[in-house]
Amino acid sequence: MDRWWISLWISWLTYDELFSKVGLAMANQDNRQLRVWWRHWSVVFILAVLAGLVIWSMLNLGPWLRTWQEQRAVAAAQKKLEELYRNDKYGGKTPEETFDMFIAALEKGDVDLASKYFVLNKQEQWRKTLEEYKTKALITDFVDELKNEKSNWEKINSNKENIAQYNYYTTAENNTVADFNGQSIAIPAVRYKNSIIFEKYLSGIWKINGL
Repeated sequence: MDRWWISLWISWLTYDELFSKVGLAMANQDNRQLRVWWRHWSVVFILAVLAGLVIWSMLNLGPWLRTWQEQRAVAAAQKKLEELYRNDKYGGKTPEETFDMFIAALEKGDVDLASKYFVLNKQEQWRKTLEEYKTKALITDFVDELKNEKSNWEKINSNKENIAQYNYYTTAENNTVADFNGQSIAIPAVRYKNSIIFEKYLSGIWKINGL
């Protein structure tokens, strides 16, 4: 009888140990599943946050970034233009000196040099015009006209230190037709007032702005 109880007790201990091990194994498995679940949803949460940040940045920072880029581009263009102004050495220390340099270049037939005495944004336009005058053998007449204009121009007072304006008068005694930039312009017989405008650059030289 005692032997039977001993066997039963040993069996119970074996089953108890077995159930403990099974329970421990199940607990470990639950912990692993929990860790896997936590890692999975942590990654999902982080990705969701990152996606939200990207969308928010596109909606809120996009316009600001474009404005910033445009401002940088404008500033860079302005800086480059200012450097061109400072480095432009074609011109005199007075409007009259620049005008004389312009006429001298035309008398030599150097229309490329003559066009450089204009402000930067008008140089290409005037280079083409002067090339056309040269092709049509009009440079000599144009030079005579410029000299006549200078002989009777008068300076107009200006409130701007970097702008100088000279007015002169021309008289057309008969109705004529003038060729300007490839277009024929009818000029009735009348006395005209014209202006030549000079602009002073940051480098201290004067350029022709309007002729």
